[in-house]
Amino acid sequence: MMKEKQFGPSSSPHLPRPYFWQAFPWEIEALSRQPRYLFPPEDLMASLLEIYFANVHPTIPILHRPSFERSVTEGLHLTNHSFGEPCFLCWQMHRYSTDPRVFVESGDPHSAGWKFACQLLRVHTFFQPTIYEIQMYALLSVFVLGTSAPYASWSYTGLGIRGLQQRGYHRRKPAGHKWSPEDELWTRAFWVLCTLERIASLFIGRPMGLHAEEYDIELPLEVDDEYWENGFTQPPGRPSQLSFFVCYVQLCEILGDALRRLYGSKKAKISMGWDGPEWEQRAVAELDSTMNRFLDSIPSHLRWDLGNLPQGIFFDQSAQLHIMYNYILIAIHRRYIHRPAAPSLSICASAARAILNTADIWLRKLQRLPLPNIKNPVFMAGVVLVLYTLATKRAGLTMDKNKDLVHIKTALEILKFAEARLQPPGRSWELLTELCSLDGPLLTKSPPKDQSDSSNSSEGISTPSLTNGQYSPQFEESVDSWSSMFTAEQPPESIQGKSIEELLASDGQPCAVQSIFDDDLMSMWMAAPTASDVENIQHWDAFLENRMENGVNGDWSFAEPYL
Repeated sequence: MMKEKQFGPSSSPHLPRPYFWQAFPWEIEALSRQPRYLFPPEDLMASLLEIYFANVHPTIPILHRPSFERSVTEGLHLTNHSFGEPCFLCWQMHRYSTDPRVFVESGDPHSAGWKFACQLLRVHTFFQPTIYEIQMYALLSVFVLGTSAPYASWSYTGLGIRGLQQRGYHRRKPAGHKWSPEDELWTRAFWVLCTLERIASLFIGRPMGLHAEEYDIELPLEVDDEYWENGFTQPPGRPSQLSFFVCYVQLCEILGDALRRLYGSKKAKISMGWDGPEWEQRAVAELDSTMNRFLDSIPSHLRWDLGNLPQGIFFDQSAQLHIMYNYILIAIHRRYIHRPAAPSLSICASAARAILNTADIWLRKLQRLPLPNIKNPVFMAGVVLVLYTLATKRAGLTMDKNKDLVHIKTALEILKFAEARLQPPGRSWELLTELCSLDGPLLTKSPPKDQSDSSNSSEGISTPSLTNGQYSPQFEESVDSWSSMFTAEQPPESIQGKSIEELLASDGQPCAVQSIFDDDLMSMWMAAPTASDVENIQHWDAFLENRMENGVNGDWSFAEPYL
């Protein structure tokens, strides 16, 4: 058309040959067969959809609730297999349901939703992907995070992102384009997959497949679902539920920048000009400034204030935003905690405490299984505080008032609660328990428990499981009652009353203080994988086997470095 406009009608006799511009009949036949899906009964489907929109949609808003529910009511999932795929989002909600129909025949609680989910695990896209297929990949990536192969989430997220790029929905619309509900659905899908990839890359130590310079798509509109059909107009003075997701996207963009600048390969850093003797220090300072600016930009209805906590959906959103903010702070600073006079140690420890305090409040109030963006930070926070406490013990500082012991137990309890329906938190609990014994018993007094199942308990440490399906921490003892756990001698007078941070910032301290973060402890910290949900659990096995074979002062390294 552009050629005809500039040069007039073509005089060339050549005409395109349709044979080479169409899908072949055998391709269409093979790849367009309608799968025979087994859907839940209507009453169970309705129940699970209600649970989904109440618990997941506020923080992973990939669907448009009014139009989606209308399509389900009209039975579109029974005639359109593409729409039927995201309908299986109810898999996720099986884990929140006690209906016996959600389990396999054995009734194992970890099988919730599997007989429906397994119908899509081998789905492949050959032609142009639809919005329903992209939504399916995002929801599938969330579901598999609770299975024995959580690393598959990274793969499904990648498939979804490639589908978006194939359709061109990673680029901004041209000027004058009239925004439509379909455009907004594609935009939401892009940002949900983008944030899922960044979180997965951080936790399982995989590279990102999509970088900031490769897309320029608009942010999601801060308009609630019920106002889409009113010209995308949010009523004045009414805070939008989508404000959380916009903030979450911005936070994950900071995370993506940190992963590339701090954890990228040396070759990538050099090619981007991120190299030099003081480059990392400047990068961390810039990231800190960006995080501070983000914190100041959070809308008032999403701020986490213990004196005035948000209510309803905004409580859920505010807690998850606060947890993720501190999780990313740890990601920025964890590599530098051993540097004298650097604030990284204090920042990581404070962020870990904030994560566990917030997660504990969130779980006490909502009493539901935590999504990956809560349980993963809880595990990482527990690792940080275990090693922080080991450093405190090695410094010879008094442990009588060490409240980090309470935080560590909180992390174990949250993971214990989640493992009732999700397999990876059970792994996380065991790994965190093992870390507690790396330098001799850290937690030797078990909180009271009333469950008979002790098969998952490790010697010296025991945490409560579900109590009638409720998260109810069963230890309320003060830290004073645990002081007998430690046998460290009274610290030298020159270091009494000082924190680890103060000791690291001081010169001329006794040898005991100078070795707080000696090669042994730092190799433990830097070699330990940050993910329990990794593909190769052998990495953790190698880490722990080295400890058993070589002793406390042995070699902590293993074959492949992780984030």
